[in-house]
Amino acid sequence: MKTKDIMTQEVISVSPKTKVTEIAKMIHEHNFNGLPVLDENRKVLGLVTETDLLSNDSFGIHIPSFVKIISDFNVLKAVKGEDREDIKSIVNANAESIMRPDFAHVSPEATLTELLALFNEKKANPIVVADDDKIIQGIVARSDVIKLVSQFSEAELDFLRE
Repeated sequence: MKTKDIMTQEVISVSPKTKVTEIAKMIHEHNFNGLPVLDENRKVLGLVTETDLLSNDSFGIHIPSFVKIISDFNVLKAVKGEDREDIKSIVNANAESIMRPDFAHVSPEATLTELLALFNEKKANPIVVADDDKIIQGIVARSDVIKLVSQFSEAELDFLRE
């Protein structure tokens, strides 16, 4: 079995200019772990994950801190100076500013053994499926592998155990 057999082919992605707030909304609404960042030719430029949203210091402030400030509107009105600039940097941040340009990717022809090794080696989730030119072909998450395993019957598993 190959990666192409379990990957999601219709990939939801973002552009480099997509705002971080929109990325967070998409990840939450679709229950994703991350989204690929694509150029106009569907070439993968990077990946934005939940971890990037929660721990990226390029904004000057963490997203959880931002959410806390925004949720208390009275505090937001009182924010001045450097703190106000921190908030502006988050509001204006986009995928390009937080994406991982060194994302894990795999060929659609990679075996499941190769895919699992990449999940373990890179500690990545999801993994982009792309051709040699980094044109996106699909995306695969650990949950796709778990779904596959869950579909085996006991008889099939007994056969594999022999």
